[in-house]
Amino acid sequence: MSTASMAEKLQKNKFFHGIAAADLAKLASLAREAQFPTHAKIFEEHGLATDVYVIEKGEILLALPDSDDRMRHIGVVGKGELMGWSPLVGRTRLYHTAIAATPVEGFAFNGKKLMEFCASNPTFGFEFMRRAACVLADRLSATRMQLLEFGGYRLPKYQPESD
Repeated sequence: MSTASMAEKLQKNKFFHGIAAADLAKLASLAREAQFPTHAKIFEEHGLATDVYVIEKGEILLALPDSDDRMRHIGVVGKGELMGWSPLVGRTRLYHTAIAATPVEGFAFNGKKLMEFCASNPTFGFEFMRRAACVLADRLSATRMQLLEFGGYRLPKYQPESD
């Protein structure tokens, strides 16, 4: 796929809405298409953290290994969402297992090259990392809610802001 057509696809993705066209054109040169059939294991807990993904179509289950090689479902990643954030924060290993729940299409970025691009383009880098931080905050909130429900605590009827 040409860089120009990749930039067009990135621009249509919710995660990249509002990013400057010039930055998307540069980012497109780092992107590659990623496709996974249903039930494909995209990455595994403790595997090397090399790629960052942004999903275009489909759903991915995030899971943790349970006893007897079963998986405990902890979240879903879908269209317009970022997944595989570990390389963005300097982590070399992954924390979850990601399994395609449906056929998945998206974009993959080498984490090291993506971070170099962010560092050399501070305006883009700040915005990209702000969006990644929002993903992390949402995942932390979801995990907190699961822990509270698991522990049998009553949850408030509203979602409080956290610091």
